[in-house]
Amino acid sequence: MTKEEAAKTTASATVVNWPALVAGWLVFFVANTQRIDVVPFFNDFREYYQVDYTGVGALLSAYLLGYVIAQIPAGLAADNFPTRRVTVCGLLTITIASGLFAVSANYWLALLLRFLMGISGALLYSSTVKLTLAATPNRGTAMGVLQSGAGAGMIAGTFGLPLIGQFTNLQMAFAAMAVVSLATLAYVAICLAPGAVRKASSESMLGQVSAVARQPQFLLLSSCAFLTLFGSYGVMAWLPTYLRNDFGFSIAAAGGIASLKSVGLMVASPLGGLLSDRLGSRSSVLMTGFAIVAISFALLIVGGSPALIIASSVLSGLGTALTMPIITTLTTEVFGIQRSGVAVSLNLAVGQVASTISGVLFGTLLDMTGSFMVVWVFGFVVAMLGALPALALRKVTTGATLETSKRPA
Repeated sequence: MTKEEAAKTTASATVVNWPALVAGWLVFFVANTQRIDVVPFFNDFREYYQVDYTGVGALLSAYLLGYVIAQIPAGLAADNFPTRRVTVCGLLTITIASGLFAVSANYWLALLLRFLMGISGALLYSSTVKLTLAATPNRGTAMGVLQSGAGAGMIAGTFGLPLIGQFTNLQMAFAAMAVVSLATLAYVAICLAPGAVRKASSESMLGQVSAVARQPQFLLLSSCAFLTLFGSYGVMAWLPTYLRNDFGFSIAAAGGIASLKSVGLMVASPLGGLLSDRLGSRSSVLMTGFAIVAISFALLIVGGSPALIIASSVLSGLGTALTMPIITTLTTEVFGIQRSGVAVSLNLAVGQVASTISGVLFGTLLDMTGSFMVVWVFGFVVAMLGALPALALRKVTTGATLETSKRPA
């Protein structure tokens, strides 16, 4: 390679591919909107499909079930097939499924479509992370931008679609989301990063999973992911009920305050990623994130004032922004981009287990004690525990990154 060619290669490695970054943001926006958008319409779906609350709750659970089941296969697909095709395939599937869901009058078909959308969401996550972070020199910032798209998607799903539904009807609201998905598919097909040339692996797929799971760094990263999402979903699930029961807030007001967490996540994620890039120490930012989450629970423990609860909701979003995107970025750096599909998916699968059981466990504590104070104290302890694997990561990630970079992909 000549000096001129080397200079061009170095220059290209330091330029942010903004069209690709926007494409990744849109993918996360669509996936997270599609995941949560049924929640505000539970009463409408109950009447539309003539089912009980268990039935409408299953519309959310069907997505989450598909998402969890498909995580590891999706990661393997991202590592063993052209990654860009995996993303486009996932986006095409979620677009078709959401369009059919909007017009389906059959409950069981709707349930199946939501399950397929969950599988599509799994295909989108790890492949988009792999493509986007490989295309930029500032991985922390890039992952923060992606997570910002997730926060924006949650806001759109809980407030944007209900607003459309209020002025139109149930079917039009979900048809609008299908149109947004289609437009995103068109943009992504043009602008998403192409991805590196895939290297053939002699390892079996089980061997690829095992190679990641048996590393001590993975245990630390997955512990951080578990504790982050456990506390995060605990607040998101029970804060509206707390506001309604203890302060007499309306449904809209309670939901509005709880949504401030998503606003905080959307705004702070890129800033947290940028900070970790500038500092060159992701574990320090991660520990700060857990400390902020602990403070958010401490404010709930003090309680007694809506102002403190609002501050807690915002801080919870900020803390999540300084933890989950950083964990994902660290995962790609510890295991390398070539293995990042499997590594990210395994990590996320562990986190999804936490999010699944947190709502039930927090609810059980509330049933047993009748006190939200106990729930918030438990969340505070969980957040403090998260600092332990984060501290351990500070000691091992630098060495791990150098070590794994020498291994064949």
